[in-house]
Amino acid sequence: MTRIRLLGPVQFVPAQGAASRPGAPGPQTVLAALALRAGSLVTVDELIDGLYQDDPPSSARRVVVNYVHRLRTHIDRVDADGGARPPSVIGTTADGYVLRLPEECVDALRFGQLTARARLRARDGDPSAAVGCLEEALGMWRGPALAGLPGPGAEEQRRALTEQRASAVEHRLELLLECGRSAELVPDILRALEAYPYRERLHGAHMLALYRSGRGAEALLAYDHARRVLADELGIDAGPALRALHAAILAEDRALLTAPGTVAAGPPSRAELVRAGDQGPPPPAQLPPVPCDFTGRHDQISELVSALTEGAEHTVAVITGMGGVGKTALALRTAHAVAGTYPDGQLYANLRGPDGTPCDPAGVLTSFLTALGVPHERFPASLVDRTALFRTLLSQRAVLVVLDNATSVAQVEPLLPGAARCAALITARALAAMPATLVVPLVGLGPGDAVELIAKVAGVRRLEEEPDAVAALAAACGHLPLALRAAGARLATRPAWTVATLLTRVSDQARLLGELRVGELTVEAVFELSTSQLAPRQARAFMALSIPHCADFDVKGAAAVLELPEQETETILEALVDAVLLETRAPGLYHFHDLVGAYARAKAQAELTERDRREVVRRAADYLCAGVVAAVRATQPLAGPLTAEIHPRRSAGADVGTGCDVTEWVRGVLPTVAAVVEQAAACGDPDAVALAVDIVTLVPCFEEIVPLGPLAPAATALVPAALAHCGGDIAGTAHYAAGVILKKHSSPESLHRSRAHLLKVLEIFADAPAPGDGHRPFLLVLFTLAMLAELELQFGNFAAARDCAERSVALAAVSGDRELVARRRTVLLQIEVEDPERRTELALIGSRCRELAGVFTRGEDEKWLIRTMMTEADSLLHGGGHAAAAGLYRQVLGRARGSGHARNETECLFRLSEALLATGDTGGAVDTARDALAGARLAGEPLLMARSHRALGRALRTVHEETAGAAHLAQAEELYRALRRPAETVADAMAGSRPGAVSQHPDGTRSLR
Repeated sequence: MTRIRLLGPVQFVPAQGAASRPGAPGPQTVLAALALRAGSLVTVDELIDGLYQDDPPSSARRVVVNYVHRLRTHIDRVDADGGARPPSVIGTTADGYVLRLPEECVDALRFGQLTARARLRARDGDPSAAVGCLEEALGMWRGPALAGLPGPGAEEQRRALTEQRASAVEHRLELLLECGRSAELVPDILRALEAYPYRERLHGAHMLALYRSGRGAEALLAYDHARRVLADELGIDAGPALRALHAAILAEDRALLTAPGTVAAGPPSRAELVRAGDQGPPPPAQLPPVPCDFTGRHDQISELVSALTEGAEHTVAVITGMGGVGKTALALRTAHAVAGTYPDGQLYANLRGPDGTPCDPAGVLTSFLTALGVPHERFPASLVDRTALFRTLLSQRAVLVVLDNATSVAQVEPLLPGAARCAALITARALAAMPATLVVPLVGLGPGDAVELIAKVAGVRRLEEEPDAVAALAAACGHLPLALRAAGARLATRPAWTVATLLTRVSDQARLLGELRVGELTVEAVFELSTSQLAPRQARAFMALSIPHCADFDVKGAAAVLELPEQETETILEALVDAVLLETRAPGLYHFHDLVGAYARAKAQAELTERDRREVVRRAADYLCAGVVAAVRATQPLAGPLTAEIHPRRSAGADVGTGCDVTEWVRGVLPTVAAVVEQAAACGDPDAVALAVDIVTLVPCFEEIVPLGPLAPAATALVPAALAHCGGDIAGTAHYAAGVILKKHSSPESLHRSRAHLLKVLEIFADAPAPGDGHRPFLLVLFTLAMLAELELQFGNFAAARDCAERSVALAAVSGDRELVARRRTVLLQIEVEDPERRTELALIGSRCRELAGVFTRGEDEKWLIRTMMTEADSLLHGGGHAAAAGLYRQVLGRARGSGHARNETECLFRLSEALLATGDTGGAVDTARDALAGARLAGEPLLMARSHRALGRALRTVHEETAGAAHLAQAEELYRALRRPAETVADAMAGSRPGAVSQHPDGTRSLR
């Protein structure tokens, strides 16, 4: 397996072959930054920050792109797999890059995993295994980390890794001391002190090793040496732990000769401070067993164990999270791990009764006092007095109190021990006001742990036979441990079922919760405990907000859906967060856990009227429509006519901002748009359907910055809904929206469906009014003709494409809008360039492109300026001016990237690759084509993918990667074949449906396209 080495000079180690240095220090620094966050996105801005100080040069972004290109070139050259390796070790996204390697393949990350494992082994009482982990980790170092790498980012990571190495050295030596190997450790400790002379833990280990080896005098001299080093070099005195050890050695404390554990690393542990010879009943040991299928949670266990064993006084650790997330299991796993630190016993109480009602703390204290040996006749009557007696009994003891399923701070406070050496471990869905040493908010398991839990319950055979289905089932369960156990148990008791069978059943929202049961305990019942505590207005909001299936919503959106003031809405939302029925990723932004959302929708279906549910969907659509209208008007210079007839009924919409803020808002809101539009189509409310049609008609204005494919199911669902409930112009508009969205979908089949919808638009609006009437049909017919021209060009039907384009130019001319005509002429010129039987000379096409570019420059229309510049570059490429074409493509690429037009960037990349290949720059052609293919896959457009595959295949063949090149060319041919299968042409289909009346009414209407 391919590996990256960072613990020393940076090296790339292919799956087969020798390690190598990946280029100069600059590219190495970029590789290191990607490797230290393997599997995660590292943005270009973050890479720039890591390379430069506060004032990077203007070329910084170009430098990063160049470094990544050089890294890819190096990786391809040294990788023994050659063409068999997919070109995605360094993946490209819109914002940056991802190193697609597991963490285990990066030595620095593997080092961190091993040291964390060592800590857990040590806390589980297995110091020998912990030493093994640390020795394996330290053995990976080949010199200073990130040796020779420049930049502030590398320097910061170098310091962090060096500190981790020093801590691992200390921990290993302390563990070996605990294993009784004192005498032989002295030379190792001295060598460590040469490298790390200011670390007090090492000085303490040296003193202890000498003392346990019978060299007490030398141990005292070692202390004097340590004190001088710290005073002379750092100007500080020895710390309290080192001074305490010195005093113990002076007193010839024999306990030091046998005491286990780490010495001089901090205050003595509770176990070492417990008095010997306590009399009375045996210590209580009330902890229930840890679930035998407990899985994962390593980081949380490490945090909790540290908090409960590091000697801090009055420790209170709290685990919070939604019902079914595994709080109790984690608490029991932690409590058993630290039980040895509390030799006076462990008390446990479930603070919820069998019926879910909160337990009275007085009753809990009764059970605690009984366990501590207090006879019933001595129980005080009042809660206050019982608490006082409980704390008195614990005042000289070290006891762990585990309080499970707490409901409030008032319930917990009387049950907290007052003694410094006691600790409390509490689980609660929410306990915001609880003063705590550590709060661990728990969420669902990670994907790997979730799959492992299902396998533990259902049997490993299931995982081996259907790994993909098990992973999908884990995701359908929201990675919630209770749901995962229920799914696993259902499979275990139904051996004839496949995992795919259960996956199909839980994929049905109406059946989902009913499938997730463990005996009498259901996921639904766990959620019901939380909702039963809600006030009526909170409960109604909880149900209403789930109905639109929004991915995320903010306060303003929620207020629009609930028809409440924003301040009151925020109070309700925060109450739902406190009840762990809503989650929040950022201030003011909320979402449902998948299973909680399913439960809320089922509850809404049962308890809200159909009218209420339809009203909620209508308000959500209204709010989104207002936001999309605002986004269009903020970014599209000619947005007025298209949005003039759209009037959201109630909402002012979201605060979309301006410029880049609008782009980010549109990107973020797209999943919510898809969800709400689908709900509007299903609810049957005419107003909601009309609003949804308006939304999906406007969203394509942002086709250059967001992929439209995910909207295809929602857009197509709107067509029958509009026909059934609205009719007329709205139905025609729904056909148009579906046609535009499907044109951007990821399959050739979608393109043919797109054409069918667009032809339906021409049929419905055959007698379209003139632009002066101010009706939408004029614009829809105009846009539809342009869309059909582009589709026929993709199908290779050049005559039909030209016919549609010429008709769109003529129709635009009726409006008298110069920019509108220029856009339609650009489409026609694109067809002329691509047509092998073109009617216009290439030189004349280039001249006309430059003329149109002037129109778009004056109108500040960046999108169409990019398209017309690309068309001019195409004319140069087809005419043999390859170098000039490459230069112009590079200009277009800069504009596309600067304006965030991801689709135009992808289109320009594969064209640039073709130009570079023609000029002989084969390396540049390969890299550029790979970037194009990555962008095409994100966009999901079949023609973009076909052309990118073809460009990459041709480029790879020129660098003698025949196998990989042939594979890409085959994929391109398959896509082209699907695109150009026999189909009715637009010219045939449109016969008799030409909107001739339009040309009789010239007007100044302006449009978005």
